[in-house]
Order: sequence, then C-alpha cells, then structure tokens
Amino acid sequence: MKKIILTLSILILFVNVSVAVTPIKFSLWNEIVTPKDNSVRGFELGVWTYTPELVGVGLDFIYSKTDNAVALNMGVVAISKRFMGVQIAFFSSSEIFEGLVASCINLNEGEILGAQIGFLNKTKSIKGIQLGIINITEDMNGIQIGLLNFVKKGKFPVMIIVNAKF
Repeated sequence: MKKIILTLSILILFVNVSVAVTPIKFSLWNEIVTPKDNSVRGFELGVWTYTPELVGVGLDFIYSKTDNAVALNMGVVAISKRFMGVQIAFFSSSEIFEGLVASCINLNEGEILGAQIGFLNKTKSIKGIQLGIINITEDMNGIQIGLLNFVKKGKFPVMIIVNAKF
C-alpha cells in the first residue's frame, strides 16, 4: 500500500510540474498524431497510440502502448514494458509493473510490485496481491484471493479462495 501511495504521489508531482516537454498529445493512429513527440509529460488522448515515454495521464480509447510510463493510464488494451502507477483496461500486458493494474485480463511477463485485479491474473512473479477469479504466478510474496489460485513455486501450488506465500 505504501508503494501505491508513493507511486501516486510521484505521478501527481510529475503531472503538475511537467510542462517543458509535450504537455498534451492527441493520437488518432500511430502516425496520425500531434505533436509527433516520443515523450509526453502531461496528458495523452488517443484512439490507437504508441508513446515510448509517458509521464502523466493517458486516456486511449482502443489501444495504447508505452515503453516506460509513470502514469494513470486507461483504455481497452494497454501494453507496456515498464509501468509505474495505475492502469485500468479490458486487457493489460506488461513486463515490469509497479502499482495497481485493474483489467479483465492481466498478463504480465515479469514482476509485479503491488496489486493485480481482474478476472484472469497471470504473472511470472508478484510481491503484493492478486485478486480475481483465476490467479496464476510462478513465484509470490503476498496473497492471492480468487476461485482458483496457482503458485508454481509455492508450498500449496493450487488453492481455492485464498493462497499466500511470504
């Protein structure tokens, strides 16, 4: 919980001070964008967009992809390499995630520090909580709450309702 509060505090700080780079970006499609900048520090509004660096708020109606983000990001599909903050989507995928991700389907290829909330949550490693119908991880330092909980490297590899490993 402390990490989530710290993450949101950093996010608010960056959003308030970040007017030096691109404060507002509008995207219709990857190449139909104004301004054409790889770094957004402020607000991004798009339909289908790829922004290598996002610090601030991203509202992308269909698809958003970022390499590095410290943000509040919302959309139907959200893909990121490194993400810190809050991400809300129908489908979410990332390599490294710190904060809160809330999606129907959450697929993470690396580590999550924080919370993963959704119908299906899958990650390689989590330090925090998975809350969903089906929760899957290889390694965990935290709690899973859901109908089916799988921890490959856990004392109890399969549990119903609650599973924990510290």
